Amino acid sequence: QIVRKVYEEVHVRASYEKTFKEAFQAMLEAFCYENFDPESGEYTNENCCPPKRSVLKPWRKVVEIGWTGGAILAYPLVLARHLLGESAKSPLAAACCGEDYLDRITGSWNEKSGLFYDLMAPADGSGSRVNGWWTYYGLVKDCHSAYTVGSAVHYVLKTVDYLKRNGKPWKQTWVDRCQDVLKTVTDLQREDGAFGYTYSMTEKKVLDWSGFAGCWFAPALVYLTRITGEESWLAPAKKALRYYETFVRELNCYGSPMDTWKSVDQEGNLAFIRGCRLMYEQTKQEEFLEYFKEGAEYEFLWRYAYPTRPEFRPLNTGWNACGGSVTSISNPHIHPMGVLVDTDLYYLAEVTGDAYYRERAEDSSAWMMQTLELYPEKTGYGRYGILSERWCPSDGLTTERNSDGEGYSSWYSYNLWAAANVMEAVGERFMYEE
Repeated sequence: QIVRKVYEEVHVRASYEKTFKEAFQAMLEAFCYENFDPESGEYTNENCCPPKRSVLKPWRKVVEIGWTGGAILAYPLVLARHLLGESAKSPLAAACCGEDYLDRITGSWNEKSGLFYDLMAPADGSGSRVNGWWTYYGLVKDCHSAYTVGSAVHYVLKTVDYLKRNGKPWKQTWVDRCQDVLKTVTDLQREDGAFGYTYSMTEKKVLDWSGFAGCWFAPALVYLTRITGEESWLAPAKKALRYYETFVRELNCYGSPMDTWKSVDQEGNLAFIRGCRLMYEQTKQEEFLEYFKEGAEYEFLWRYAYPTRPEFRPLNTGWNACGGSVTSISNPHIHPMGVLVDTDLYYLAEVTGDAYYRERAEDSSAWMMQTLELYPEKTGYGRYGILSERWCPSDGLTTERNSDGEGYSSWYSYNLWAAANVMEAVGERFMYEE
């Protein structure tokens, strides 16, 4: 109630001009024509440093299967094929399409661990299929991460769920392999409902239990039930949601992203929100509606309701922080990941009759649309349809500098995961409008 009262007093929503369809088309074209590297056959992360170096160039191939790559892009690419129709054909033909991505992800099978490898291909000369960019931070190395694997399984099954519900073709092998992964993690699930944070790559074993990242397996299990009709998968999902709910209730969701050393964060709870929404939708059990509301309220503690006054470009003229969500207590800039649950919040508003949830979702939609419209005039680089992952609502967060040494309240970057998250949210808004 305190947050709601403050929201009513300070709320000012961002404004934007373009339509969801325009944004969705632009993001598809940016990924396929700008981000995709034909030489390596991979999507990338790109950067630049204006004014001396104003053209974006790839600096890392994105080969991870989930979280910051892989399935999180596959889903909106598949959406684009079916929602945009003819205008999607040429861009998708010029790059790796979502269906090919799903083949690669589900083909990245580790027989020893019963899980997907975290990488579709080695990220460097080491040949490792588990050590991604996060290995630099030292917390997760030479093992499977529940965050990458769980995110990937969730998005593969979310894509199949969309295709099946809409009478579109999909491959049984995508479901079968995800089911194999979920069989492994549910066999290893602790009695209290916990999934692992990391898993061995040489045997079916949990290495570290402490963390929220495994929560992504919960919504994946509900999707598997929806696709296969096998209700038995709901039991481990319910156990998991009851376990992770204690961390949400205590405002102590830690151990999701591997680059924050298990500090309390915003993004792990997104899996909880998705899982509770799907579980309530599937079972209509009031317990999970209450959990769903708890997850939403936790998210709103990270989500701005008002404009700030950044000193540096590109956010110092006309940009509004309202609707943007902070990433964690150790890295408190706004990132785009919160937009992933906007469709869940619209659903929550519908089933509860409480317009507050819709208002908070509308804020997020407006935030992402106005941020896209910073490109290229205000950002000084790129094109409409690309997106960086870092947006600094306060000056103390500003570390980026241009080539002349001037402060910059974002990054000079095109980050695949950030743009993919927004492309997903934009595509779903366009889908529901249609």
